[in-house]
Amino acid sequence: MAIHLNQTTYPQEYALHKKYAKSERLLDLVWTHCNIVNEIVIQLYQRNPQHYTFPIEVAMQAALTHDIGVYMCGGFEWLPGQPAMQMPYSQHTVVGAWILYQEGYLPEVVQVANFHAGVGLTTDDIQDHQLQIPLDNYLPATQMQQLVTFAAKYHSKTPRFKNTEEIRKTLQQFGGQKLEVFNEFIQQFGEPDLEVIRPTYDEWHKAFAFELTQLTSPHTAGFNSAGISKPSL
Repeated sequence: MAIHLNQTTYPQEYALHKKYAKSERLLDLVWTHCNIVNEIVIQLYQRNPQHYTFPIEVAMQAALTHDIGVYMCGGFEWLPGQPAMQMPYSQHTVVGAWILYQEGYLPEVVQVANFHAGVGLTTDDIQDHQLQIPLDNYLPATQMQQLVTFAAKYHSKTPRFKNTEEIRKTLQQFGGQKLEVFNEFIQQFGEPDLEVIRPTYDEWHKAFAFELTQLTSPHTAGFNSAGISKPSL
């Protein structure tokens, strides 16, 4: 069995990832991404613990499982050993919430998975971008939902870290309201210090990037902001 980061530190959450992953490389990618988001959550929480209305342990569980639905959705077929999945990537939030509900996780953890896309999705977003999810508002409303959603913006499954200005530029493409929400998150939580977290993952990023250069699939020509491969033109 491959040794993944923190698999003995968070055995319950790692076992969940292991259960649903269909390939070793996607397990490595999603599990590590969730660990990075978790570290950002911990850092922000520990700066001002009295600011938060929930225990850090629940937020950590939510961060470590927020992307569990990725394993059941498409977009990563370019990874060796990863089978094609019938559900589109846009459904990974609702699928993840369903998995966590079936696995008996707390409702607070389930809803973090459900609402973490972007800085929240409205019915207009779903219709305008033709997202294949049930028509509803998926807006992070609780403090914990907002914290994990905010933390997740700072690392993509490309994989790489993203800084605040880069995130702002991306969100600006989807309208000023998205940028306003993100700026409100910064006011509430403060910006993470990625330089404290980055060294732990530098070698992993380099190794994963090297592996990607060895792939010969035509679908590895580029990636979108979610880390989903874009077909070659």
